[in-house]
Amino acid sequence: MRRRGHAPLSLHCLLGPCRVLGLGLGLGCTGAPPAPLPPAPTPAHLTHVATTYAGPALQVTVHDGDDGSLLPSRIIIKAIKPTKTPNFRSDGATPTVLDEGVLGVPEGVLLVTGQGRVPIAAGTYDLMFLQGPEYEAVHVQVNVKRQVVPVDVTLSHSVRTDGWLAADMHIHSNISYDAQIHPMHRVISEVTSGISVLVPTEHAFHYDFTDEIQALGYEGRAVSMAGSEYGFAEGHAGVYPVVFERKGFIRNKDYGGGAPAWQHYPIWLGHSAEIAFPEIHALPGGPLVVINHPRLAPDLGYFRNIGWPHQPKEALGTATLFDGLEVLSGYENAPSETTTILRDWFALLNSGHHVVGLGNSDTHRLDRLRAGYPRTFLRMATDDPSQLTPSDLKDALRGMRAVASNGPWVNLWVEGHEVGDTIVPPTNGPMRVKVVADAAGWIDITKVLVYRNGALVKEIPITRRLHPALSQTISLPQGHDGWVVAMVVGDVPLPAEVIGTAKGGEARPFAFTNPVWLDADGDGKISIPPEDADAPHPLPFGNVKEDNEQEARIFTEPMHAPLDCDPSAWPLWLR
Repeated sequence: MRRRGHAPLSLHCLLGPCRVLGLGLGLGCTGAPPAPLPPAPTPAHLTHVATTYAGPALQVTVHDGDDGSLLPSRIIIKAIKPTKTPNFRSDGATPTVLDEGVLGVPEGVLLVTGQGRVPIAAGTYDLMFLQGPEYEAVHVQVNVKRQVVPVDVTLSHSVRTDGWLAADMHIHSNISYDAQIHPMHRVISEVTSGISVLVPTEHAFHYDFTDEIQALGYEGRAVSMAGSEYGFAEGHAGVYPVVFERKGFIRNKDYGGGAPAWQHYPIWLGHSAEIAFPEIHALPGGPLVVINHPRLAPDLGYFRNIGWPHQPKEALGTATLFDGLEVLSGYENAPSETTTILRDWFALLNSGHHVVGLGNSDTHRLDRLRAGYPRTFLRMATDDPSQLTPSDLKDALRGMRAVASNGPWVNLWVEGHEVGDTIVPPTNGPMRVKVVADAAGWIDITKVLVYRNGALVKEIPITRRLHPALSQTISLPQGHDGWVVAMVVGDVPLPAEVIGTAKGGEARPFAFTNPVWLDADGDGKISIPPEDADAPHPLPFGNVKEDNEQEARIFTEPMHAPLDCDPSAWPLWLR
């Protein structure tokens, strides 16, 4: 059982096959060394097949509505009765190369370049073509007989996020020992979901996907910054950008790529946050520290493990030692989970801490958590991925120029100043706050919420679905020091076949901006009065009673299998 002051047991299978240790509620992986990985296949083996399929097929081409170019994309394929559900030969852990540039995944296929031939049995199917959430989806019904059926579609880029790039900064491939997907396929899964900034966070490894991006010809679409996920005594941290020691990197070593010696298990169990976070900041390149999945049950969430807050308004002693917080993650993407972590983040902001709120997928497979859901839109020096540097990533995160989302888009300006800025509000009248919200037609959005210092100050219904769905300027009283954020929410859950089965049917569309800071007295400090810090701040689809009930269920229901271990290992845990 988790005890205050004791290091938690990790559920991530970093170090070999999972075995039950039988220590009450805390289950962990053994320290056995991992089996060597097989030799890395060549790029040709990852995107091409040697033989030609002679049966019926779809010859598909997907164009970008912006310029007509081919668009790497996804096709979700559903059989229409009496046609049988097609089998794309993917177990959910890895894809299968079905034909040149066509990867089979559980729900359909990924198109590496935007075109290819999809082998499929004769029958009638609904095809859903989509890219990221900035694009509209296109549905096409086809009847396949004994022939190749051509399908040519154009996806409309309807949600404009010009000047911002979509980033996923919590990504795993088979360099982590709890994932099987090859880095090349991981890159394809991210780019076909609309991600432009890829930060791999392999457990205890430094790595970047630059070689894979170049091999795939994705340089104009995506960039990779080196990162990692470190263990520390009370949880997991995203660490980026790091220096990746590419020369001599061996994928079947225990640790590598520049990770420090204290990341060797079990040494990191002796490194509390107070020790680990400064050590991370002191690494070459001065990487940032992001608290990953802060309340993930039963023992992977830092805030849960240390019991913070033990009482209302309790300060977090390490709040000045980390830089970011995963407010949205693939495993914490349901309304009650989002509400709870938002309260944590708001409490940090109300204490004056510049902790950037992020959204990341924590994807390990292809089925449970889809790449890019959630994601973070970043405003950097340029929106040309090929021109970006690690310094641009660090500057954007430090500057809080970020919008976290599991699908929709929202942006905010206060007196013309952008997200992340600090302003001195006008003294001769109210503040003007402009909010823009939007989403592709396959994503439901119903309202925009504006919060000031944790209190809801404006709720704006969305009554149309043009683009943008809402663009409105409101007035707020001058007030005193603090911050303003905007959110957009929807009522209809996101489809599981798009975001993954882990939270499919639970995750409602949601996005939030980082704050515009208000320095009302112009003294260069943000001092928020206690009465503001006391203000309630749950999302409208969550409440304290529901959250407390969920907390109680975590410790009364049977222990779940480890989230990130391969399903073949789950029976060992469930015994």
